[in-house]
Amino acid sequence: MRSGWLTMALLVTAVGLTPVGAGAVTQVLITVDVESYANGNPERQVWGRFAGEEYGITRIMDLLEARDFKGTFFVTPYEAAKHGEGAMAAAARAIHSRGHDLQLHTHPGPMYGISNLSQADLTRQTEILSQGMEMLERWTGKRAIAHRAGAYAADLNTLEACRRLGLVVDASLSPAAPNTKLAQQVAPTNFPLELNGVLELPVTYYVQAAVGGWRSLRIVDIEASTLKELRSIVRQARDQGLPMVNVMMHSFSFVRYGRVSHDVEQRFEDLMDFLAHEPGLEVVTVTDFYRTWQSGNVKNGGSANVVPYTGWWLTYLRAVEDIDKGNKNLFVALLPATLLLPMIAGVWWRRRRLRLGYG
Repeated sequence: MRSGWLTMALLVTAVGLTPVGAGAVTQVLITVDVESYANGNPERQVWGRFAGEEYGITRIMDLLEARDFKGTFFVTPYEAAKHGEGAMAAAARAIHSRGHDLQLHTHPGPMYGISNLSQADLTRQTEILSQGMEMLERWTGKRAIAHRAGAYAADLNTLEACRRLGLVVDASLSPAAPNTKLAQQVAPTNFPLELNGVLELPVTYYVQAAVGGWRSLRIVDIEASTLKELRSIVRQARDQGLPMVNVMMHSFSFVRYGRVSHDVEQRFEDLMDFLAHEPGLEVVTVTDFYRTWQSGNVKNGGSANVVPYTGWWLTYLRAVEDIDKGNKNLFVALLPATLLLPMIAGVWWRRRRLRLGYG
């Protein structure tokens, strides 16, 4: 079965990849998935309201606009079945009224009873996407042209449904999520590519560690990557000819752990400052990138895939920085000491035996 997917992947990539033009800059997309948790609350996960302050979409837009940037906000309207239309409609209107790029995000569970879009067939997926587009347009007057599946749970049927409905861009491909269907059907890449008439903008991925042929992959996520990693990844992308970097975050990125994460907020602000001053970069929306793609002025990065590499040292520093955010970070942060102690004990025991004349 796996060999079949690989064959399809090679065929899809060979047929679908469209050469890029000769633009001069790497374009950086700040893409925000606007949603609540499965049992969440839009007040916290969409608006980020804590103690009279807002750390959700309003704060993200404020930080973008302070640098004259615009972001792309993928809003899931299907939560209306759980919370009523008010919360998500207000979010969509706020995003659109401030001139940011409002697009469609699909977590269909509350309205359709399925957790992943790719669980549905083509007819059902077309219905789900059409319903989401209709709701966003009714709330804001804006007709979406781009889509991202929740949890990257898209497949080739999703792209066909997008094509039928006029969603000319999809941003669901995540090579660092190999268990998702689209990542199994399409060869891994960081390059934009046209598939079945839809422009696919992969979530940028990188190698955080490698041993021999084994590689540990990670997506470019404001929560999951440190500022040092993000700077390194963007610079490598620019220097190696990638036409775009697709940065991922959520409406709740600053409040994920039930409290305000000022460190993540500061990381985002520092990244925006870096993008504002680093040469060879331009922050654009998904709609902007699509127009540039159509004009043929996207940066020409050649044919080989580019996968930035951050390495063990930056991975270790991330674990230390985020040591309070999961057992994996704690394990990695303590690993050097765990390995070093037996070595020190062995040297001490050997020297003690030599002093005692045991050789």
